Amino acid sequence: MRRRRRKLLSVAAVALGIAVATAVGTIALDVGDKVSRELRSFGANISVAPAADGLAINVGGVDYRPAGAGSYLNESSLVSLKKIFWRNNIVAFAPLLYLPVTANGQSAVLAGSWFDESMRVAKDEVFQTGLKELHPAWKVEGEWPNDTGSDCLVGRRLAKRLGISPGQEVSIAGAGSSSGALKFGVRGILETGGPEDDQLIAPLAIVQQWAHLEGKFRRAEVSALTKPEDAFGRSDISKMNQEEFERWNCSPYVRSIAYQIEQAIPGAVAKPVYQVAETEGKILDRVGILMWVLAAAALLTAGLAVSSMMLATVLERRVEIGLFKSLGATDAHVATFFMLEASGIGLAGGILGYLAGSLMARRLALDIFGFPASIHWVFLPAALALALVVTLAGSALPLGHDLKLSPAIVLRNE
Repeated sequence: MRRRRRKLLSVAAVALGIAVATAVGTIALDVGDKVSRELRSFGANISVAPAADGLAINVGGVDYRPAGAGSYLNESSLVSLKKIFWRNNIVAFAPLLYLPVTANGQSAVLAGSWFDESMRVAKDEVFQTGLKELHPAWKVEGEWPNDTGSDCLVGRRLAKRLGISPGQEVSIAGAGSSSGALKFGVRGILETGGPEDDQLIAPLAIVQQWAHLEGKFRRAEVSALTKPEDAFGRSDISKMNQEEFERWNCSPYVRSIAYQIEQAIPGAVAKPVYQVAETEGKILDRVGILMWVLAAAALLTAGLAVSSMMLATVLERRVEIGLFKSLGATDAHVATFFMLEASGIGLAGGILGYLAGSLMARRLALDIFGFPASIHWVFLPAALALALVVTLAGSALPLGHDLKLSPAIVLRNE
């Protein structure tokens, strides 16, 4: 019960280390999906196209073939995306139909898509999807059009060339189209930093009708929550046995989700957009490494603090140790007293650290992600065990050094 200030400092050091470790574990467990959803602002990580499509003329990811060339997929098949095994990992998707056109007399690309579509997946389930959900990072000056109107978005570079702004009209004529000209109201100016800055994006139904391709689309972009691919995730599925394939198929790799999409949509081929998927994986890996390095550094600091406190305690009590050993006590007897004291410090620090770490994680999750993290009592035993390891490991070195001293030498100096 003596030297209370020193023991309180030891408890505080252990509590700090355990608090950081608990906060890291809670955030990793509770908001992992939320972090992945935030990273979905990068855009789609899976592209779906017809398997029997001919040679595409792609520039900047846009298909410039005229209407009628190549193959198409049925718009009605997209509901199957929400019926695969990993349906809850499908965050958003949108079909795209590209047409080369002239806009106010200048060459451009007209893209038909969904802006904010309510898709009925089941009798009691409606899934909200479209470009607004798929690309939350897109910047729109003005407003998003709706899917039932005759308004469009114009890419910033194209709008600059045409000299138009929100509220004006743009006239569309198609190369080889027999449907006459289209007129769209410019609802907003779109800036993405990609090929969309040179496009007009209009409601899919209007573009389909104008191109005589009702119910068809050329390509679909899918945004899915995935885990970073490891060596197993990149394995060749044709060389897997049944057990390995089931394990691969039941892991949310971008390739396994793409494989299930191909099985769900007849005549489709789904390919991962590796530039997006790998970027997400690298960010998640690096953030995870950074968090665990911070936790390890906090625990190491706590161990060093306990070690220095225990060293001071052992130095002050050398005479007691020498007297105790001269009366017949073994090293194990002496070590037991100090280790019990260290265990008490560890348990107290572990409980305080767990509570502080849980509150810290709850507050951080609320400030960063907009919702509080849950308190996981399953972490309490792990926090106590980790606190005991830190305090006992920190106490072992100074105690082991002084136990080697001869009682005769210690008592002679007194």
